[in-house]
Amino acid sequence: MTRMKCFGRNLAAATLCGALLSTAVAAASAAEAAMSSADQQHAFDFHFGTWRTQILSRASTASGAAQWTKMTGTVIDQPLWNGKANLEKIEASGAGAHFQGLTLFLFDPKTGQWSQQFASSSDGLMEEPVYGGFKNGRGVFYGWSGDGRKTLERDVWSSITANSYHFEIASSADGGKTWVTGFIAQLTRLTKAADYDTPFTPGTGPEHDFDFNTGRWNTQIRAVIDPLSAPEVWSNLRGTHAVYRVWGDWANIGQLEADGPTGHLEDLALRLYDRKTQQWRVYFANSGTGTLDPPMVGGFKDGVGTFVFLDEIAGKVVLVRNIWSGITAKSCRQEWALSADGGRTWVPTFVSIDSLGS
Repeated sequence: MTRMKCFGRNLAAATLCGALLSTAVAAASAAEAAMSSADQQHAFDFHFGTWRTQILSRASTASGAAQWTKMTGTVIDQPLWNGKANLEKIEASGAGAHFQGLTLFLFDPKTGQWSQQFASSSDGLMEEPVYGGFKNGRGVFYGWSGDGRKTLERDVWSSITANSYHFEIASSADGGKTWVTGFIAQLTRLTKAADYDTPFTPGTGPEHDFDFNTGRWNTQIRAVIDPLSAPEVWSNLRGTHAVYRVWGDWANIGQLEADGPTGHLEDLALRLYDRKTQQWRVYFANSGTGTLDPPMVGGFKDGVGTFVFLDEIAGKVVLVRNIWSGITAKSCRQEWALSADGGRTWVPTFVSIDSLGS
């Protein structure tokens, strides 16, 4: 069960904690060092399954902490990439409010750290992650608050058993000398199963644009390994693309596994719908790096989906474009291209054709 707040992130450094959080983060790094990378990779295995959660939360202001609000709900956590990542969905109610959210957990094999990053149904926006690891059955994660203040945030997982665990969030305005707890959750296991393919009623609004993609697909891919220095050299890959809903009308995830000349590839695309802007944000991650990229933003019109974002490749800032087309009940097509001149010319980099598998 993770936070309902925004924590800071330095996109330039995967090891944010070691670089930015001084004494507090040094403690987290020491905790990670006490476990091998292989042990850390499986640190969240206890979390897989379905849980009942009892929540206490309060906001902290300049005048002090507000009164506690109680909520009860359900948490479901499913492993991705054989446990190198996992996705949690949360639903809770209380005090006249109803809440839906999700958290993506990613393991970075290079740093041996985990990150955890949260999104709410209110805007479909991934908040900034916290980073950390586990030692002696206790997980500690740190990050900066996302409201512009230099406030340190700390997530703690504790009292972990096969059928229960405890989770807390605290904040510190004095560099970790004192802490104010703002979120407490006690969780009790319901089952070890985690069914993420949420039942839903198909709709016609833009929040249902990706409904066509739900299911398991066979994928054929042609990709340029080095698009800037060798744009004419293409490679062929084959694999599977499994897509399921996390929430029926604002979140879904696609998992791609493919094999080709560079070996085995594991990617995921987390797609979140923002009801306010009526646009999708699509976040990508790869098991080899364990970090979440900035989102592509866009939507569908007349059966064609167009998404764009800025990226950096070989030290150059480029515009990246992803187009969905040829959408039928049994197939669809994706084309990727990049532009180094602001969209005047495009270099194709990736083409995939999905056909419905068994």
